[in-house]
Amino acid sequence: MPSSEKRLIKVMKALADGTRVQLFKEIASRKHMTCTEVGELSHLAQPTVSHHLKQLVDAGLLNAEKDGRFVILSVNKEMAEELSRFVKVLINPAQ
Repeated sequence: MPSSEKRLIKVMKALADGTRVQLFKEIASRKHMTCTEVGELSHLAQPTVSHHLKQLVDAGLLNAEKDGRFVILSVNKEMAEELSRFVKVLINPAQ
C-alpha cells in the first residue's frame, strides 16, 4: 500500500469520531481558533479536547502553530483537498 494511502487512512480514522468531526467543522467555519476557544465551545474536559485535537493534528487535518502561550489551530487545506480527491477516486475510479 502506498504511503499516501496510509496517510489518508489515518485521516479517515481521525474523522471516524463524531466529536472530532464537530471540532474540525467548528475550526473550519472560523478559519482559526485557539485550543482554549475550542475547549470553551465544546463543553468537554480539557484533557478530552486535547486528545481529540492531537488526533486531528497528527493526522494532518489541522495545523497547530504556537503563538506565545497559545496554540492556534487552522485547517490544513492541502490535506483536506487531498482527502477530497481520494474520496472522489474511490467513488468514481474511472475518472
